[in-house]
Amino acid sequence: MAKKRKKQANRPAAKARAPQTPEVRESESLQDLEAGRYRDAITGLKALLKDDAASERSGARRLALAEAYAGRARELSTKGMLKEALVIWENRAALGPEVPPALEHSLLCLRLGDHEPLLRQWSRGEALSRAERERIGEQFAAAVLGGDEAVLERLDADDLVRLHAEPARAALTAYCANEAEALEAALAQLPFRSPYRTWVSLLKALIRAEHDPQAAREMLKRIDDNSAFAPLRRAAEMALLEDAAFISALEHAGPRQAELASRLRGWAPQQLELARNLAAIEANPSAAKAPNHQALQRILQRYRDLLGADWVQQVSLRLLPPIKEPWDPRPKGWNALSELQQALVEAWNAEAHHSPYGWDLPELWEQVAELLKSDHSMVDQPHRSLAVALALRRFDAYFKVLETDDPDDDLDSPELIAVEQLERSLEWDPDHRETYLRLMSWYRKAKRLKDARRVLSVAQTRWPRDMAVLEAGMQIALANNAFKKAAGLAQQMLKIDPINSGVRQQLVKAHLQHAAKQVRSHRGDLAIKELSEARNWVGRGAGLDSLRGRLTWLDGVLHMIYVDRDAGRARVLEQLEGWGEGMAGRVDLMLAHELLALRQEYVAKLLDLKPGKVRDRADLLAILALLRDFLDQSERYSQGLVDRLVALLKGAPWKQLERPELEQACETLRRLRFQAARQAAAQAALKRWPHTPVFEYHLYDSKFAERGEPNAKELERMQQALERALAAGDERVANQLRELLQLFLPFRGLPMPGFGPDLDDDLDDDLDPLFDSDLNDAASAEIVAALTGALGLDRLLDALRTKPLKQALEETNMPKFLRDHFLTLAQEEGEDFVVEILEDMVLSAGASLDGGPQPGPNSGKRKSKPKKKPFNPFNFF
Repeated sequence: MAKKRKKQANRPAAKARAPQTPEVRESESLQDLEAGRYRDAITGLKALLKDDAASERSGARRLALAEAYAGRARELSTKGMLKEALVIWENRAALGPEVPPALEHSLLCLRLGDHEPLLRQWSRGEALSRAERERIGEQFAAAVLGGDEAVLERLDADDLVRLHAEPARAALTAYCANEAEALEAALAQLPFRSPYRTWVSLLKALIRAEHDPQAAREMLKRIDDNSAFAPLRRAAEMALLEDAAFISALEHAGPRQAELASRLRGWAPQQLELARNLAAIEANPSAAKAPNHQALQRILQRYRDLLGADWVQQVSLRLLPPIKEPWDPRPKGWNALSELQQALVEAWNAEAHHSPYGWDLPELWEQVAELLKSDHSMVDQPHRSLAVALALRRFDAYFKVLETDDPDDDLDSPELIAVEQLERSLEWDPDHRETYLRLMSWYRKAKRLKDARRVLSVAQTRWPRDMAVLEAGMQIALANNAFKKAAGLAQQMLKIDPINSGVRQQLVKAHLQHAAKQVRSHRGDLAIKELSEARNWVGRGAGLDSLRGRLTWLDGVLHMIYVDRDAGRARVLEQLEGWGEGMAGRVDLMLAHELLALRQEYVAKLLDLKPGKVRDRADLLAILALLRDFLDQSERYSQGLVDRLVALLKGAPWKQLERPELEQACETLRRLRFQAARQAAAQAALKRWPHTPVFEYHLYDSKFAERGEPNAKELERMQQALERALAAGDERVANQLRELLQLFLPFRGLPMPGFGPDLDDDLDDDLDPLFDSDLNDAASAEIVAALTGALGLDRLLDALRTKPLKQALEETNMPKFLRDHFLTLAQEEGEDFVVEILEDMVLSAGASLDGGPQPGPNSGKRKSKPKKKPFNPFNFF
């Protein structure tokens, strides 16, 4: 047996800690108290009171210890350790008479069944503050409602807690028995100042929950967390949750709270049991990644009677293992399903796993509809017609095929297939208004106006006063240049909704379009007539002030051109004089010309208007407001307007604007594509607010919109601006800078780290366009030099293949922001991915230097962004 090892006799003694003065110890304990380290504060202060009892500081230390005890007791109560918290409160009370009694101590005693401490405080009467008295009274009220008779016996006969106990209990009984009249009568006996008033608010919220859940939630929020009724409030709030949220909440709720909440929802115990089982599946971490369909199936079968056999059958079909392609094997038990059930499952899988060469979605829903028609078990079902219509509408409803501004009416196009199915769905569900509206919208955009009018005729018969149908009819009439018919429909709409300015605005625009057509045909008389009609529709409609003023301009201009040149000219100049000395009136006049596509130079010559400049801050702001209003109405404008506005804004006083005004100005100029003025505005802003990301974006975007690629230093500044935008939490500007950098950094088409779509597995095919000679040359000689730099081509290739990526990049003279870019990309995609890209780039650069393809004449110019095609999963048709 091994001998016990003896302690070394000559072991060096530990260094003795230098004794601290009481003042230092007190300071450390008070620091612990202030930081919320209550246990350390209690230990330090107790030791200090024991060692330095005679100090004149002992009274203050005792009060500090009382505060530490209270903090520790609250911590234990929060954790649910009520008995342990009571011990701490008792220790606090034992400190002496100079420590005032704590209301929280007495409240905890009441929770644990001891009334005496709280009754002693209640008997102090006027010595209590109003808040303390209300809180104690509410605690007694909650105890009484909980069935505590001992409290009532100890209270005076005229105490409000005792006086109002009977109606409060009667309200509880009436609520549980669902007796509305008795409940209302009981609540009427409880005045606002009653200790039971929180109970009254809670019951009123529960009554309202059935009809107005949101209002009930707002009423419950008024009940404080420290209230004696807070546990009931939390159960009521839980009961008002949506089903999915309620099931999730069950995971964190205690058994009593969950049971109470379910009863408040009107659930039977079996429903609560079902919800708990579903919550257990949801709480399973593995289920979050891949739902346990088998467990769900077992639960559904167990509660089949509660949920309904038909519903369980439908959900069970949804839980079958997925079928990703039509040729994949079917799940176990497939042959036991009816032909209709099989068709449904295949249609659902087609939606979830559509692919270019797999499922034919419209055909599968067509098959479901045909089976619904022919299934004998469905013939007498009241919902059979609706089920057929839903199947025929499903293709468009799921993928929104008809929501396009550029309809495709080819015979095999997905849109035309959806249109045909929607047309047939109306045979089974002729009262589905949304289908009529979708068909009319698509036919109108596809310029199939005859079909649009056919559908409109049926819709108007069914809903003659429906605003959406009337508006669709007006749009069709306008598309057909039937202005009188459009006006008639508009009048019907305005009788129903007299303040609908949108209707007026559309009609005004329609008349203006017709007037512009007459101007092009040199029919000035008809143009003036259309303009008069437009002015009649403007009226006093809200939001039409600017349009009303521009119609006045046009009235004078058309009279000047077609009726009386001198009189018309005098009218326009008089109106222009009313705008003051600035250029805002002239800009408004030019914007009015755009409504009829009048040539800016011709009208200016007739009016003998000399070129002018904007020199005043107020004038500049007024012009920008006019331009924003114009852009909100139309994104189309002539080159003549552009030329005159660019000249007018040259040298504008941008430096006189404040920061929000400059931000808005830059955005307006961006929409107008006035790059020179926008660059000047951004530069003026950056002089006053250097390194502001939003102005840096506008500066660089406008600067490189007209010329070629930025150099390495400019790219680095853009990258730094992006980092500052991210640090400031300005996601909008950060995204704008990312998109701008994506055009140049480091090679166009390569995704930035953390941004853009994932690359496909077939990298060779995807990356081929990145490495053609023209693109590499367009990436600028500076970046190619940065890649090869100090090492040369051969040595850089060797470094990339033999050394870690970070070390190989640091041996070049590549700018830091480029190194960081490649390293971040390597973290996301792997070093091999980045090394392959760099090798291809270096080899391509070497081929160019050895006499390969040279830069083309446009290689230094910025390539326009590729126009993104809208996502269409049906491009295989």
